[in-house]
Amino acid sequence: MLRIMLCGAHDTERYREDFVEVASGFDAEVWHYLSGDILHINHAQASWVTNSRDTVRNAHVCVFVIVESFGSITWQTELREALAVGKPILVLCLDKTYQAYKTLTRDVALSAVTDPDRRKLIEIIHEVGSERQLTIVPFSYGKFKEKLKSQLSRLFEQALGQMEVRNRRAAVARILSEASRLSRSELLLSAEIAVDEFENKISRKQAIRALAAHRAADEETILTLLSSMEQGVQRLTVELLPQLYAERPADPEFFAHCIAVANRSADVGVARRLIPALLDIDLPTAVRAMATLQLVESGARRRLAETLETYEPHLVDPEVVQGVCALLDRCLTSESEADWKARCRAFHERLTADQRRDGDDQPS
Repeated sequence: MLRIMLCGAHDTERYREDFVEVASGFDAEVWHYLSGDILHINHAQASWVTNSRDTVRNAHVCVFVIVESFGSITWQTELREALAVGKPILVLCLDKTYQAYKTLTRDVALSAVTDPDRRKLIEIIHEVGSERQLTIVPFSYGKFKEKLKSQLSRLFEQALGQMEVRNRRAAVARILSEASRLSRSELLLSAEIAVDEFENKISRKQAIRALAAHRAADEETILTLLSSMEQGVQRLTVELLPQLYAERPADPEFFAHCIAVANRSADVGVARRLIPALLDIDLPTAVRAMATLQLVESGARRRLAETLETYEPHLVDPEVVQGVCALLDRCLTSESEADWKARCRAFHERLTADQRRDGDDQPS
């Protein structure tokens, strides 16, 4: 059964019957602390805060109602918990209270409000509406039921829309391994699957391969994939970059962004994979872009030198040759690793010298 939680201070009691009537119209179970309808276990360590958190986690929708009073558990516990776990949220505020808030914040300094509860209420409305940028829906006396029903209906409409999207994605995911069967609209859905950080990793990788097979990824999609938090997705994108990125000649700004991604990444595999990918797309543009590539890791320097050597027959442009020479100089002379072997050797020599010195100091 659908569970809707009414969150608010003690003065939400005046709207509880209206709330129950609207929720019942959706065949929903209502949870509200004033009626004791929250999850709780009474024991020596019982806590209202813990009970409220548990109730929020198990509710399907949380409806926060602001009347005239401030409730600390509502805003300091329930709201934060609902946002943290991603619960659908509605925020309704009595229009009289909302208008008073806007007037006060426009014409009066908060420090001039002497009533502590009123000040807290102003602060929470500011936090919800301005800092967190949640939509606050005003309601007037006698119109609470209509406003709540309308907002819940919109929420369910959005949920059904998300289910529709989910179903379409599931249908496309079934044929991602057969890229040749994908239509243009299905390729657009494949791009959505690929960039969705919450999507299944295997499906995302299949979608990336399908986009590469059709050369159907736009620049924005590629840049999003290159910045993915999922290492496997990011690495695969770099490997398939010559197929994903179809523009020829390449845009120097796009290459610069790719280099920036590699420079920021803690994964040394990104830079190693990016070197042959960019050179395969556009040799002159890649050589110029790699002037800013951080060669802090010996594997990247080796990969760069070896890959550049494979392009030796194509090095005819004097400017490109000059750029390649500069890159090779960096591969040979880079001190970014601070020559760990030399440091290790010096460290060893210092220790052995100390041992010899200690031996000489021993009494005979």
